[in-house]
Amino acid sequence: MKVLYFDCFAGISGDMTLGAFLDIGADPAHLERELARLGVPGFHLEIEKTQKRGITGTKCHVVMDRHEHAHRHFGDIVKIIESSGLDEAVKKTAIAIFRRVAEAEGKVHGVPMEQVHFHEVGAVDSIVDIVGAAICFHDIAPDVVYGSAVNAGQGFVKCAHGLLPVPAPATAEIIGKTDFPIYAKGVDGESATPTGMAILAELASYSAGFPQMAVDTVGYGFGDREFEILNGLRLFVGHTHEADSGILVMETNIDDMTGETAGYVLEGLFEQGVRDAFYTPIYMKKNRPAIKLTVICDAERAEALTRYIFAQTSSIGLRKYQVDRAVMNRAIETVDTPFGPVRVKSCTYDGIAKRSPEYEDLKRIAGETGKSFMEIEAAVYKYL
Repeated sequence: MKVLYFDCFAGISGDMTLGAFLDIGADPAHLERELARLGVPGFHLEIEKTQKRGITGTKCHVVMDRHEHAHRHFGDIVKIIESSGLDEAVKKTAIAIFRRVAEAEGKVHGVPMEQVHFHEVGAVDSIVDIVGAAICFHDIAPDVVYGSAVNAGQGFVKCAHGLLPVPAPATAEIIGKTDFPIYAKGVDGESATPTGMAILAELASYSAGFPQMAVDTVGYGFGDREFEILNGLRLFVGHTHEADSGILVMETNIDDMTGETAGYVLEGLFEQGVRDAFYTPIYMKKNRPAIKLTVICDAERAEALTRYIFAQTSSIGLRKYQVDRAVMNRAIETVDTPFGPVRVKSCTYDGIAKRSPEYEDLKRIAGETGKSFMEIEAAVYKYL
């Protein structure tokens, strides 16, 4: 499992995120090709390998080829992204990041999100920062993403509306919608920007400590200003093995929740990235029928999932315990049959082998041929 970790020891901004992504191996040529598909003219990237405080990292600047006066609304930015030739996953991520900024700005200024009139964040360089971060994120393609507490800085920052306290109001609103703690140390001024914080909030989950991983790559994205501490964002890329990943089981008994809510919660848990989740019918005290919710997850996801369960169910308590498990090596193969190609899951362990056809392929063939599912299943097994 590929793990990405944001170490925000000096905050986070859009340009530092781009630089750090490039420093851990995102392809700059791919980034520039994809940004060209955005269809926004008048800029180019300056990517520089450099040193700060004796540490090598990458600086990435969006350089404007001409001065821009356009101020955009959230809807304008969505149209630019949706009408571009970018990959759909990149579009979805970029729009979600912008939505976080728009919601925060709307809350600060007391207007609906759609009426937010962007200044700094609506400029081309900020659009490129956010879309570029989405491009690089999908280029790196981590399985799980975590982030540290954020050094947000202290003092005041000059914005379009004058001198404002740090963190800036929009940044503070974005932070308030996350689990990320903030602090101030060694930074006089703004170190966490709305753009940077929105990127972090959309891509990562908070980890109270360094997540378990074998580290493969470390990269630094540098900012322009000089602080008492190194002004940079550090990214770690690593991996975990199935055998040494911490697996946690969480359980709770529920006797006062509707079936509709139960279905909604289970769907949401899978969207949250659990390994498995299910209900078991039980009887509780006074012979009341109830359900037991069981969630199997990576230990690093426990805090976020605990918050989700408490927020979405009537539960007021959770049992948690770690488990060991043995997992067969798994691979997907394709087998030719009279019905066409069928995907087969092949599992092996210490000389033991198991093969089974994929359910969705059997379902498709049964629908196409008009034969029963059992008949198709029996016929396909003859070719395994």
